Amino acid sequence: MLDEKIHIDRESYRLLVQSVEDCAIFMIDVSGHIISWNKGAENIKGYTASEVIGKHISIFYTPDELENDEPERNLQLARELGQFEVEGLRVRKDGSKFWASVVFTALRDPQGKLVGFGKVTRDITRRHKAEEEIKRLNAQLENRLQKSQSETSYYKYAIDESSIVAITDQKGVIKHVNENFCKISKYAPEELMGQDHRIINSGYHSKEFIRDLWVTIANGRIWRGELKNKAKDGSFYWVDTTIVPFLDEKSKPYQYLAIRSDITQRKLAEEEILQINADLENKVTERTLELTEALKREQELSEMKSRFVSLASHEFRTPLSAILSSISLVDHYKTTEQEEKRKKHIDRIKASVRNLTDILDDFLSLDKLEQGKTEVICQEISLPEFIKDIVEEMEGMVRKKNQNIHVNFNGPGEVYQDKKILRNILLNLLSNAVKYSPEGKDIYVEVDEKGDQAIFSVRDEGIGIPEEAQKELFGKFFRASNAYAIQGTGLGLNIVKKYVELLGGDISFVSKENEGSTFTVEIPKVND
Repeated sequence: MLDEKIHIDRESYRLLVQSVEDCAIFMIDVSGHIISWNKGAENIKGYTASEVIGKHISIFYTPDELENDEPERNLQLARELGQFEVEGLRVRKDGSKFWASVVFTALRDPQGKLVGFGKVTRDITRRHKAEEEIKRLNAQLENRLQKSQSETSYYKYAIDESSIVAITDQKGVIKHVNENFCKISKYAPEELMGQDHRIINSGYHSKEFIRDLWVTIANGRIWRGELKNKAKDGSFYWVDTTIVPFLDEKSKPYQYLAIRSDITQRKLAEEEILQINADLENKVTERTLELTEALKREQELSEMKSRFVSLASHEFRTPLSAILSSISLVDHYKTTEQEEKRKKHIDRIKASVRNLTDILDDFLSLDKLEQGKTEVICQEISLPEFIKDIVEEMEGMVRKKNQNIHVNFNGPGEVYQDKKILRNILLNLLSNAVKYSPEGKDIYVEVDEKGDQAIFSVRDEGIGIPEEAQKELFGKFFRASNAYAIQGTGLGLNIVKKYVELLGGDISFVSKENEGSTFTVEIPKVND
């Protein structure tokens, strides 16, 4: 029964060893010949059991090791020590080499007689390569460190000789100064060490300037600039300064290195020259500005007059002719039966007068805008109610062309803006959408919000804007080639753009000829 159990245990152990696939485990007789072979040995060394059993272990050794009788030396050490471990190159069946960790174990019977060896081999090629790479990198790093230390020593000497140097901690307390610093500041080293850097503050620079300096270096960035400092005796000096933060492992500054050069004489010379030339430059600048503005205004007025005369001769002629024609006809319609005809011509007169008024309003609005006389008066505006009023105001115009205005409101409930200017912007865009759309084509208004911006979009399905005209669309008196036959001054969008800018916003558009246009206005919800 005991023999059977021992047999079962041995068979289980054999099966366990055979199943190991990532480790070569096999038996050797006392002379070094292989007598067992597992799956791991086949995977690592490339031999099957039938190919290798009976072969000597020397087939796994490199030529150099064979020449040194390394297989026999390994077996001898295992005999003497009981167990022996070695790392080295081994050879596979295909001749390729790999790094291996090999353990020899001497096997003895109960009487102590050597009956063979157990051998366990692991492929450690990847580990060995990693260790070699670490060694190489460490050696390289050590060389660089030595070189860097040597260079740092030279740099320090060069900087100390040529520059004014100070080191402070992150709070600005002085930890080191060189001889040049003491010379220009007229303080002894012991008077500076442990003092706040403000000991040399001249009070010349603004709080914003100093705050910008500290914000820059506290965020780990290098600051460069010119500083006016105060020496111990009360005299002032200028230095061109570079402040370099030293960062810890968390990328937080733990000290600052300030390298300065004395530029006092240069600054004094500059100040003297500036003082001499200041009055003359101011006078020249003022006079040049006056002349430039006067010339620019004169050119603009001349251009506007020319355009106005040209426009008036064209745009005024049609409504004036209609007015004159209708007035002469109204005189003939005096009976009750002719009341309908009278009303038709009176409406025609009113429409023509409105046309003329619109043209004049455009000129007056543009003039006020260009002279900076348009005042922005902000107030709380209920947008849903405001948009509703705008749409109702356009109702008469859209009804005549059998059109509708569709509103999709997803915007803020209120904005704080100039109500009159915002009304003019939207009425102008809606009027254009109606005017440049065929009868029966609807207009679409969308109100949205994004962050602190209110967004207004007006879309039509009208004649669109030719691509070549789009870059000039907001220019004064500009009209696209496909709009010549439709009444207009060419000032509307120019005025709208200026109005939008007054509200702190931006206007953009997308358009395709014969398909329509979408104009989008973005303005702050609150105009500061």
